This record gives sequence, C-alpha cells and structure tokens, in this order.
Amino acid sequence: MHYHYFTLEQRNTLAEVMRSRLAEPSAAAELERLRSPDYGVCEVCGGDIPFVRLAANPALRRCSRC
Repeated sequence: MHYHYFTLEQRNTLAEVMRSRLAEPSAAAELERLRSPDYGVCEVCGGDIPFVRLAANPALRRCSRC
C-alpha cells in the first residue's frame, strides 16, 4: 500500500479548502477522509495525487492519468 504524507500545513490548507467549498452533507466524510493515510492516493492506480490538484479540488480520488 502506498502512503502519501502531507505536512501539517498542507493538511490544514486542504481542510480549510474543503470546509469552504463543500457545503454539502458529504463535507464531513471528506474531512474524515483527509485524516486517512490513503488520502492523496489515486484509488485506481495507487499513484500520488499532487497537493496542487487536491488544493483545487480536495474531493479528488483519482490522479490526472486515471
């Protein structure tokens, strides 16, 4: 299994973006997913999803190739 590690500052930035953009009931689930070790890992190929892409859309579950 591949683990992607974000700095504390990056995780806080992603959490802020999630809170501001996800005004839906699924926001809580997305915030919880941020805490999981596989957050930032593509669910198809297992590759990294770059921080820049996640900052633009924190709910992404796939990399740009998949």
